[in-house]
Amino acid sequence: MDPTKRLLFWLKVPYAADAVLVLFGVGLLLSGMTVGWWVLVFAGVRAAIGTFALFWIAPRVIARRQVQKPQSRG
Repeated sequence: MDPTKRLLFWLKVPYAADAVLVLFGVGLLLSGMTVGWWVLVFAGVRAAIGTFALFWIAPRVIARRQVQKPQSRG
């Protein structure tokens, strides 16, 4: 597998975990447990960090990898 595709895959996977955390937090809130707010805050922080990594850090890492690749001679 291409390292760039692998990097993007592993940056996108945590969004599924964030969705599960949101559902869990909402379930806690609906059952009357206020700890659900902390779960939602945690999921929000995770999503913000993941979005930052996906849209700001990853393009720079990918560009750096492409510059460092040796050019193949034909």
